[in-house]
Amino acid sequence: MPELECLSEMEVEVLKELGNIGTGHAATSLSKLLNKYIEMTVPEVKIINIADLHDELHDEIVAGVLIALEDLEGVNSGYLYVMLPVKSADILVKEMYGTDDVDDEMYASAVMEAGNILSSAFCDAAADFLDIILLPSPPNYAVDMATAVVDGIVSQMAQKSDNLIMFETSLNSESDLEINLALLPEDDLFKNIMNLLDGL
Repeated sequence: MPELECLSEMEVEVLKELGNIGTGHAATSLSKLLNKYIEMTVPEVKIINIADLHDELHDEIVAGVLIALEDLEGVNSGYLYVMLPVKSADILVKEMYGTDDVDDEMYASAVMEAGNILSSAFCDAAADFLDIILLPSPPNYAVDMATAVVDGIVSQMAQKSDNLIMFETSLNSESDLEINLALLPEDDLFKNIMNLLDGL
């Protein structure tokens, strides 16, 4: 299994660049949605064993949006997990509707729309960077502990995949928003990323 410590400084920087390009496009799309300045960067990237995901996620309640990624043939390439702490999700929903007087359905719809926009932008940018096709599926949404939202997926993936890539994001905005992303690649997508690094 590739460990981050085994990668060269240049390879780590390329992974950061992949994250920065993806989150940069995602931030631009979210800025247009909210009509506010938002900038996301990736100060840290981690390759971790999928079995250790629980140790990496903060033990907090999040509005989680999980998006399956597919290629043109409909083959699953992995998942993108967008996490918003509830406080940030509340701010996002209020800014999208102009009020915090919304029901649960409206709340979920707003968070999923934001997750969709973020994931689509991230996938487009990452696919260009990797020269592959990544198509996001409709989002799955839940408000729960950060680990609980992805427990089922992680259990499935652990049977055939060993690794995932965590992008720890830094976000600057006019609002007190916090958004975190995790890329959970199936084995083929992970190998594509590692092959890109090997070609440096």
